[in-house]
Amino acid sequence: MENRNLVYSKETIYFILCCLVSIGLYIVAAVSIIALPFIIAIILLSLFLHAVSIGSIRGNGVRVSERQFPDVYERIQALSADMGLRRVPDVFILQSEGALNAFATRFFGRNVVVLYSEVFELARQQGEKELEFIIAHELAHVKRRHVWKNWLTLPSMWIPFLGEAYSRAAEYTCDRHAAYYINNGQAAKNALTILGIGKVLYREVNEDAYLHQIQQESNPFVWLSEKWSTHPVLPKRIQHIGHFMKMADTPTYRADKGKIIGGVVALFLAVGLIYGGIAAGFTFVLAKMESSGLFAGLMPDDYMLQEDAVGDELTNVTDLMDAASSGDTDTVAQMIESGAEIDELDSEGDSALHYALYSEQTETAEQLLEAGADPNVENISGNTPLWIAYDYGNTEMAKLLMDYGADPDKESTYGDTLRSTAELDENETFLTIFDQ
Repeated sequence: MENRNLVYSKETIYFILCCLVSIGLYIVAAVSIIALPFIIAIILLSLFLHAVSIGSIRGNGVRVSERQFPDVYERIQALSADMGLRRVPDVFILQSEGALNAFATRFFGRNVVVLYSEVFELARQQGEKELEFIIAHELAHVKRRHVWKNWLTLPSMWIPFLGEAYSRAAEYTCDRHAAYYINNGQAAKNALTILGIGKVLYREVNEDAYLHQIQQESNPFVWLSEKWSTHPVLPKRIQHIGHFMKMADTPTYRADKGKIIGGVVALFLAVGLIYGGIAAGFTFVLAKMESSGLFAGLMPDDYMLQEDAVGDELTNVTDLMDAASSGDTDTVAQMIESGAEIDELDSEGDSALHYALYSEQTETAEQLLEAGADPNVENISGNTPLWIAYDYGNTEMAKLLMDYGADPDKESTYGDTLRSTAELDENETFLTIFDQ
């Protein structure tokens, strides 16, 4: 069972608050006849732009695979398995023009992780564990379903500080997951330092001095910059990882709240005085304009556009799917005998046979096929069981599926066939299986 401490305590609290606020804004948007067409237009435009962005990544980025950086691909598969991901995300390397970053996204049921080239070069400069931390951090976003949750809670981003607070808590959670699964606290801290200063100079950084900045840089502008940011400041993240991994040499520095509160109060008083002076002057000018008869009145129109978002939980997971996934042959046999619907699909279009493939349970897969399970059923991502066997490199499962009528020439949602993909990959092993 997963370690409950992997989830940062404040993430759940902020997520619930964001959901409540977003639901309220959704209701307001739904009953607003004027705003609704604009909201629909913005949603469609956002989806279109997101699709174009993903298309650019998939078209220009270098996809990590068995033939492309196989050592890193092997670690991605291992980390995905350790985290319990049902499907390994597609991972692309993108030219970054010097930027150090990585991110996870999702579109049409496919999870995608993008690694900027500067980050990826760590693996080629003796920074393998640091790279693993960055990859595991993005996989943790997939595991925690942060991508679609962000769409769900998007309206809460209009509320100052709330959406950002949830995002920062999610970052702490993913840092914990990544450090835990690579089981290397120092590499985790190094990776975060790299994001701050680069992949070469990080070796010369005095960690204690860097963390001491948490206390030294206690002023309202540093505080506000973090509160308006989706990520915690790097020294806090590094210190957090040190404490989470119970590293004895990790110090404890805290921001000086007295300085921050005093500075924020002074800042708001100054802004209030400036704003009050401007408002008073503007009111005086308007009064003069009205008295002079230049304008009969001034009525500004205010419009607020709210973006809607949707997210979907995985539902309709049957007992047969669970049994097939866990390799429980006795339960599978009993359920088949009792008339269970073999080809029933969950909310992502996966059947019990898909579940057996994801967990590489050959025996339960054969039970289902013997009972008449459809070997060519597609999920919403266009993946048949044979596609999954190919992605996992599971030749035994591929042979089994072919014996029961799996079709390698069936076109996917994207117009590809598995045979053409194998030919493109020059995968002679699977091509031989397809030709049998």
